[in-house]
Amino acid sequence: MPERPLEVVYNSACPVCRAGVESFKRAQPPDDDGRTWRDINDEPERLAERGATLDDVRLKLHAVDREGNLLVGMPAVAAIWAETPGWGWAAKLARAPGLRWIAAAGYHLTAHVLYRWNRAVGNF
Repeated sequence: MPERPLEVVYNSACPVCRAGVESFKRAQPPDDDGRTWRDINDEPERLAERGATLDDVRLKLHAVDREGNLLVGMPAVAAIWAETPGWGWAAKLARAPGLRWIAAAGYHLTAHVLYRWNRAVGNF
């Protein structure tokens, strides 16, 4: 059975989110098919079978890992970092006991600020 790629589901309507994803897309080697990138605005029902809505993905980055687990927020970011050349160290830090909750809290706060800002300026 072929290995499933990491599927990243992101929100391109947020300019900050879009820029972050684009930087990771550029860092992905051209011959690496280990990640797929899905814009929730093009496929709003993409994660509906997993209970995630369009607004859920607009709030936080989502990913489906190689085992089929849904990752939301910082765990999704850490999964991308783990597979991006030069970013493995960041994934290890984000997943380290004692630092995991700090990374998750920082992401959570940033995500809510960006979500409110995007709604205020009319991005969605």
